[in-house]
Amino acid sequence: MGVTVIDAHEEFGWLAKYGPFYDVSCVTFARSLSPREALTRLGADCNGIGEVTFEEHQERTMRYIDSDNMLTSYVGALEMNGWTVLIQLWTGSIGLNRLLLRSLSRATEVVSISRNLHATDYFVYAVDSEEVTSFDQLVPDRRWGSDPDRLVNEMREVGLAWEGPGIDAPFPRSFALAKKITGLSFSEDMLSTPFLGAAIRD
Repeated sequence: MGVTVIDAHEEFGWLAKYGPFYDVSCVTFARSLSPREALTRLGADCNGIGEVTFEEHQERTMRYIDSDNMLTSYVGALEMNGWTVLIQLWTGSIGLNRLLLRSLSRATEVVSISRNLHATDYFVYAVDSEEVTSFDQLVPDRRWGSDPDRLVNEMREVGLAWEGPGIDAPFPRSFALAKKITGLSFSEDMLSTPFLGAAIRD
């Protein structure tokens, strides 16, 4: 029996609960780049890249928020099955910064999911420095990019369709869509894995 639209996003329900990803966050997937390569493409100082736990990631993020009024964000990166997963909390968004997105997706592909409880949540898919498909998670019929309909079938499969009533759980469903592209399930267990972390300028 195949996975239904109803349960396609349930494994990502933890992201919508109150916690570090609930308020403002950005999770980005970059294919065929090591964590160090990805961080360097984002402008991180090679000498400033080091191993951190998820708890240390949060502490350093808060330190930068307090010290320079959110001009710098701290990014944690880990590698899994041919992709690097990059995490930003409470400040910054790789997917919404065109310069960072172009640099990170050069000669590869990138999926970025941005969450901002106080503004708008976005899904961004880029290939070789080109924004291919992007949309507001609450209004997925308003898409833009060089090929805005590229992911239409996959969007429907995970319940990000725009017919009928409003979309339930768009944030977890966006991670289900990312899984369709990357084959990765972004799980809470991944947060217990050591990261490479570094500061970048937004």
